[in-house]
Amino acid sequence: MSRTPRAPRSKKRAPRTASQTPRLAPPNGWDRLSSAAQHAVCLGFLTVVALAFFAPVHFGGLMVEPVDVSNWRAMAESAYAHEATAEEPALWVPNAFGGMPAYLIHYEEVAPQLDDVPRFFRAVFGLFPVQYLIVLFAGMYGLVVFMTRTPLAGVLAALAYGLTTYLPVIFIAGHNTKLIAMCMAPWMVWAFAYALRHPSLLAGLLFAMAAAVNIRAEHIQITYYVSFLLGVWWIAEGIAAARKGTLAQFGRSTGALALGSVLALLMVAQPLLSTLEYKDFSIRGAASGGEAGAGGLAWNYAMAWSQGVGELVTLFMADAYGGSGGTYWGPKVFTAGPHYVGGVVLLLAVLALWRGGRVAVWGLGAGAFLMVLFALGEHFEALNRLMFNVFPLFDAFRVPETWLSIVALGLAILAALGLAAAVRPDPSAEEAARTTRAVYGASGLTVGAALVLFALQGALFDFQRTNEGDLIAQQVVQQYQQQQPGLTVDNPQVQQVARQEVARRVEERQDRFNGDALRTLFMVLLAGGLLVAARRGLIPSWVMQLGLVLLVTFDLYGVGKRYFAEERLSPQRDVETLVQRYDVDAYLEARYEEAGSPGAFRVLNLEGNAPWENARPAFHYQTLNGYHGAKLRLYQDFLDHLLADEQTVLNQNALRLMNTRYVVATGLLPGYEVAYRSEQTPLVVLEDPAPLPRAFFAGSVETAETPQAAWDRLKAQSFNPATTALIYPGVDVTTTALDSTSTATATLTTYTARDIVLEVETDAPRLLVLSEVYYPAGWTATLNDTEVPIHRVNHLLRGVEVPAGRHTLTLRFAPSSHTRGAWISLASTALVYGGVLVLLGLAWTRRRSASSAPPEEGTPEALHDEPQAD
Repeated sequence: MSRTPRAPRSKKRAPRTASQTPRLAPPNGWDRLSSAAQHAVCLGFLTVVALAFFAPVHFGGLMVEPVDVSNWRAMAESAYAHEATAEEPALWVPNAFGGMPAYLIHYEEVAPQLDDVPRFFRAVFGLFPVQYLIVLFAGMYGLVVFMTRTPLAGVLAALAYGLTTYLPVIFIAGHNTKLIAMCMAPWMVWAFAYALRHPSLLAGLLFAMAAAVNIRAEHIQITYYVSFLLGVWWIAEGIAAARKGTLAQFGRSTGALALGSVLALLMVAQPLLSTLEYKDFSIRGAASGGEAGAGGLAWNYAMAWSQGVGELVTLFMADAYGGSGGTYWGPKVFTAGPHYVGGVVLLLAVLALWRGGRVAVWGLGAGAFLMVLFALGEHFEALNRLMFNVFPLFDAFRVPETWLSIVALGLAILAALGLAAAVRPDPSAEEAARTTRAVYGASGLTVGAALVLFALQGALFDFQRTNEGDLIAQQVVQQYQQQQPGLTVDNPQVQQVARQEVARRVEERQDRFNGDALRTLFMVLLAGGLLVAARRGLIPSWVMQLGLVLLVTFDLYGVGKRYFAEERLSPQRDVETLVQRYDVDAYLEARYEEAGSPGAFRVLNLEGNAPWENARPAFHYQTLNGYHGAKLRLYQDFLDHLLADEQTVLNQNALRLMNTRYVVATGLLPGYEVAYRSEQTPLVVLEDPAPLPRAFFAGSVETAETPQAAWDRLKAQSFNPATTALIYPGVDVTTTALDSTSTATATLTTYTARDIVLEVETDAPRLLVLSEVYYPAGWTATLNDTEVPIHRVNHLLRGVEVPAGRHTLTLRFAPSSHTRGAWISLASTALVYGGVLVLLGLAWTRRRSASSAPPEEGTPEALHDEPQAD
């Protein structure tokens, strides 16, 4: 099909009107600065902002004391202790949850990469987290300058993402790996954008470097969400390439990104191989009952902390739903703060979408929109249930509101693209008119939204949580239960107190809403005014850009400080001292010293309301407690199905199977004797008068057809774990009955994070049961230097068949995934970093040769060497 030829373009253009294009401003100091000077000023300003924001930590002698950090430190203590005396990584932490792999607790990468630079500043100078915020600022600035050639737009984007409220919130909460992954994300996006524009081997290697450091932040959920955003952008680029007939270049870009993705995975083979291996045995990948790789998170567990539909307004107005603490009235159980990006950023993002014209705008816009829907979780079940059941790895992550952390990244880039569109010279009067309409439209839309929210708040929101009055009434009854034993929630006085408290909270929430509504309205009016004034030529473009940068700084810095205020901080001290130590801990540590081995027994500590979210005891001794979002599935089964019976009383069989000699509680328990009463706390140490040792011989075995049958049998009072072991079909073991004439002993001689050695003796072939959590991916057993199989017994423990005689049994944790991963990471990292250096060196050499070569005769360069007439 032939095309109708276009008429030749006239060299003359129609004059623009004042409403269509900005008037030319005279040269100014900013425009006269060189590019290098502009970059230096911008990056210097961002560095000052970063240092100022975290000044209380780095200059004020203060620190946060988040529960998550102290829990992590307690979980990692046994690994640190092992590595202080052994020349090998721990890989296994025996002190928490009866023992589990250390991959997601404390696991150092062996291959040096660029992320080791901020780690160096943390290790040597104690700097954290300011160096990561500077890394984020630099990456975001570089990305936007690469895409727009507008330095002040780069500053605005860096501030919009780096000061989004979620970052100080997760820092205060101690979610450090998530914070680091978010700070590395802009570099991954920058490498992606570079590969789209300049497809080459170098682009692929740079993307590999950026993706690898993001994965090594060890928060795969953030990397997954960033990858999803880039995937939507990539689809948009593919559609545009098909329409424009540029599929060849798109194919080269895709090839570079594919190469980079493969190389990135190779560069992080350690820790990725071990982590993926672990996932199949954790609650993130194994079904209840322990079938590896057969499950994922349960829907209800995964959808906890879904963002409420109305709560999305907190992107625009920070305290619209009360902020945090007791004033929060959203659908989540609680929250530490909103995902706030601010009215100015949203105005500019709307401007980018309104103006359109760039494939990146539509890709980022579509990606951000989809991620907002994913953040709704259970509140948009039609979409999220489908994704949960079908899309790869979607069911591996919980807390759907986390999607909004990457929505903030997309909105920050869109805001920069909107600002760049407002200042970009328009090639025609028509384009100038489109830009002008977009400026007016985006400004009017955001100002109008702020006005509507302020004016109609009473019609849109009731500022109450569901059943809040009933919950308050229950709290009142609990508070006065001792003084008035017969008090109930239906008591008129209780109901009156509840109504008064609800009214007080509603008033406080309305005040917060009003304050932020006015604040947001003021911000968007100023931002819209700056854009319109520049568009009409009333102020220079650089003044408008600087004004918007300062508005974003003031807005996000001020709201961020609500959640990083000095009253939330404490005097600085070593992280080890964050973990409290009581007299009961000293008593139990003394019992370990008497026993002569850290593997002598375990402790169950019932302090607090949530023992399974309290890792403090693991800092001091081997315990059944801990804190982790990806426990081993077999141990989760132990907690869910074995530890408590129908009357919610602790099942002594289950505790004995786990070699639990002591229970720390606030009162007496049947079957236990008081060993020590705390003088510091209400705690009491209870002792089992007949505990099972860490390893013992079973005289008989029974077979359970299903996990449920095994749980029922193990909890039954008729079951004696000291003499009988439970196995599943397919496990072929033989053992000889024990009687008064039998000889069978197992003596623990070595117990470390990686090695367990026992001297065993038996007068007949028998099954040795070890009170160690079964984990087949790395634990091996050798009997007198001959490898023997480890069987799964009693649902979650290990068993080894021992022939008659005296033997040395050695169990060693040496997962091949760790060794293979380390070598692959080292080799691929050397290849990628070496390749980048070689390619950059060749490019520099070619450029230097071209600049030093004499110009060919007749070229413009040669003509410039000729004498010129005046």
